[in-house]
Amino acid sequence: MKKKLALALVFVMGLSFTACGKTTVSDSTNEAVSGGVQSTDTNEDKESSGKSDKTTITFINGFTGGDGEYMTKIVDGFNESQSDYYIEQLQDADHYTKFKSGDFDMLIIHADWISTYHAMGLLREVSDIYDMAGISFENDFHDITKTYAKYDDGVFAFPLDLYAETTFYNKEYTNEAPKDYNDMIELRDKLDSENSGIYPYGLPLTGDQQWAWMTALGQCGVNWVEDEHIKLDTEEACDAFMKIHDMIYKDHLSPAGLGADDHFNTFINQSETAANVKTVVSMTGPWKYTVAKEVLGDNLGIGTVPQIYGDKKCVPAGGHTFGVSSKVTDEKKIAGIAAFMKYTYQPEVLLNWADSGQAPVHLATMEVVKANPEKYPVAAVNYTIFDDAMILPAIYNIREQVKYVNETVWSMVVQTENLSRDDLMAELKNATDIATELSEM
Repeated sequence: MKKKLALALVFVMGLSFTACGKTTVSDSTNEAVSGGVQSTDTNEDKESSGKSDKTTITFINGFTGGDGEYMTKIVDGFNESQSDYYIEQLQDADHYTKFKSGDFDMLIIHADWISTYHAMGLLREVSDIYDMAGISFENDFHDITKTYAKYDDGVFAFPLDLYAETTFYNKEYTNEAPKDYNDMIELRDKLDSENSGIYPYGLPLTGDQQWAWMTALGQCGVNWVEDEHIKLDTEEACDAFMKIHDMIYKDHLSPAGLGADDHFNTFINQSETAANVKTVVSMTGPWKYTVAKEVLGDNLGIGTVPQIYGDKKCVPAGGHTFGVSSKVTDEKKIAGIAAFMKYTYQPEVLLNWADSGQAPVHLATMEVVKANPEKYPVAAVNYTIFDDAMILPAIYNIREQVKYVNETVWSMVVQTENLSRDDLMAELKNATDIATELSEM
């Protein structure tokens, strides 16, 4: 029953963890960026490019920000490396909706979405493709991938990376990233935050709020999953959210009233709504590295998430993977996908992805990155937290389950100065009830 209902469910995408922008269609002979308009090749173009003689494999992903060019390097490199197959790539911010309504052979799917797409029957089991590509899921990838790509009925993804919440800090104000709450307090006093308008840290209103509350729950050791749904109507969860609230309104480690993405915008001095506020530390995604480096230059420092809520080590993270559509049955396409995976999972190729700031989970590539930390600073730092990473639980409809927390609960926590525990518990109960219903659909 759940699967039948799931097939009729229309998902509204929640927090995506990837940069959004324009639609891009690219290949090795024609790369078009046209403000959301897909460009198409004429028959004459196809004949001149030689694509008509190749097996075409359609591939959609959401890499429409700075990381898109690095995936394009991999795709174009494969297309140029052989004469039998052609990967036709579409980069679109709404790629999940287009994948479900279109006819794509491959997609990039986030680690936390695999469980839902698996339940809906949208993904192909890919053990045979692993064998054809000469890749071992069990031996060639970090063990964390087994928590989201492998199910009782097989393997349903090719893990690409693990992206963790990353701490960027401004060396103009501090020589190292804060390690704990006391360091944050000391930095606040040094900055004289309430008078200077320069704060240790900015808690997001929107942007990375999911990572912020996952950090609090994880570091406080809160068990917030029960059976197939999230469970937040507990005193322990309430305590964790109140600690977030107190960072703003009690200890003034973060300014109040920040707007969308101001946890990062105030870090790079580009906030339109909080122009008189500056933050010294920003906890955000690795894809923000390129922009932060452009603005801060040599003053940019990179560190791991500090222990600001509790003693348990926990860093929220996500992962990108390659998924194959369950509609793919053509043997030539299957062979082409295997050839693409064999090509991609070579360190010399996958290092293109590390160049984007992402941290590949392919073990052989990881070793190269670790040996060159100055060249791959974000990935090298994030590798140190892999064993402490917390990914959204691999349960059905998880992104819909956390939406109420991301929107209603979070807004209450960061925007209500005189927040009471009773009011917060009421919303945590609502969040739990909604998640329970969504898990049963």
